[in-house]
Amino acid sequence: MLWQDAIHTALSLDNGQPKVISDHTGVLLHDSFTSYLQAHSISFQLCHTVADMLPLSNKPEPRLILTSIEKVPAFICNDRECKSFHFKDLPINGDAYRALKQYSTEQVIQLLEVVYLSDRHTPINQSNIDALLAKANRLQSEKQFNVLLEQLNQLTTEEPGIISLTEASALIGQLNYLSYINGKEISQEVYVKVDQWSRPFFVQNGMEQVFYASTPKRPLSVDKIIPHLKANKHEKVALLCLDCMGFTEWNLLKAHLELGESAWDEKAVFAMLPSVTSISRLAIYEGKREVYNHKAPGRPAEAKALAENFAPQHTTYLTESDTITSDKLLGYDVVSILYNFFDELAHAVQFPPGVEDKTPYLNAAKDYLQKSSIKRDIQLLKEEGYTVYLCSDHGSIVAKGNGKRIEKYLIDGFAKRAVIIQTNNSELLDMEQINIPFENDKKVVLPEGRTMFTYKDKIEVNHGGITLEEMIVPFIKLN
Repeated sequence: MLWQDAIHTALSLDNGQPKVISDHTGVLLHDSFTSYLQAHSISFQLCHTVADMLPLSNKPEPRLILTSIEKVPAFICNDRECKSFHFKDLPINGDAYRALKQYSTEQVIQLLEVVYLSDRHTPINQSNIDALLAKANRLQSEKQFNVLLEQLNQLTTEEPGIISLTEASALIGQLNYLSYINGKEISQEVYVKVDQWSRPFFVQNGMEQVFYASTPKRPLSVDKIIPHLKANKHEKVALLCLDCMGFTEWNLLKAHLELGESAWDEKAVFAMLPSVTSISRLAIYEGKREVYNHKAPGRPAEAKALAENFAPQHTTYLTESDTITSDKLLGYDVVSILYNFFDELAHAVQFPPGVEDKTPYLNAAKDYLQKSSIKRDIQLLKEEGYTVYLCSDHGSIVAKGNGKRIEKYLIDGFAKRAVIIQTNNSELLDMEQINIPFENDKKVVLPEGRTMFTYKDKIEVNHGGITLEEMIVPFIKLN
């Protein structure tokens, strides 16, 4: 029996008498109950004012008028049976109803769900509400985890393309985050299956398709982020660049920022190949993909490119170490703030023996966010009238050392999942090499699977490779 069935019976919804029910709980007005009514062909109308009710009061349809009005006028009750629904009318045993007013409607419904999934006859007291809600959250997360896993499995049966790859990357990020917060392990077979499915896209020059399809109006790659901002012609705009933020990290940050469901617009964009900072982040600020021959990538080059792209508007390039104040923003139309904490923590975290997932790294990131200024910075930027965007240059995975030491080829000392060599290089011929789109004199050399070029069996959070977690990153507009 469902809790909705119990309410259905208690309110005599099948007796044929048109009703007005004043809901003092929020439960009857919630989607979880109104969708039940629809499924059972019980006609209803939500009315939040007496004026809304008047045209319906003396008609047989809809059978139910559901309202949040606490006291329905008597003249309406002359035509319809009027009832009130209070917390004490909820179909649970015990005295829990006395305390439910302090909980949100979502939490009350979670409580009903968990009670009816276990033993609905057991008395629920005020003292065990929180424990049951914690159980409800676990059950909900497990249900969500299984749904996401099924969606991911379904995607991997399709031909890998731009849309399916971006959808899969977002799903993996959600799965990784749910795995982290619930301590539910993801089988390595899941990663292997996704990697085997997505890899041919990158190996067979799929990034060329991305660059051809990516436009300022519809950005699909990081080099179109700033052209997208320019195309939207914001009076004041702020771009927050979070180095190494894949979709897993975005879910962690989203929870920290306590954003409502309608508080952001989320896109997925491809990083540059290979997925390393010196190339991909420079492509963001340059607003173009032709960055492979830049002699001095880094923050000064990024600040210069930002200014040139938005001229004659006034720009400023800041980092998290700067104290962001109203005075510091004064006179600037375009603000960029670089946050390096995900990248720095990824390269610094130590893995205990036997641990080969992101848990230690995400623990460190979660702790860091408590003292980070990012939440405060975003609030200030909004108050100062900026449209705020968040972007990233690449994501990351947990990688294992393959015992191959090729430091002289590393693009930087930290990204050990790929190196760039000249096409005519006679070394590293025993390793997989893939083309860089439109760069005929260069190739990317990749290690096997989720390994990296370092000491044998060393575990690190790293990047540079072509997994979806490294190559596809979030691009967010905050509403």
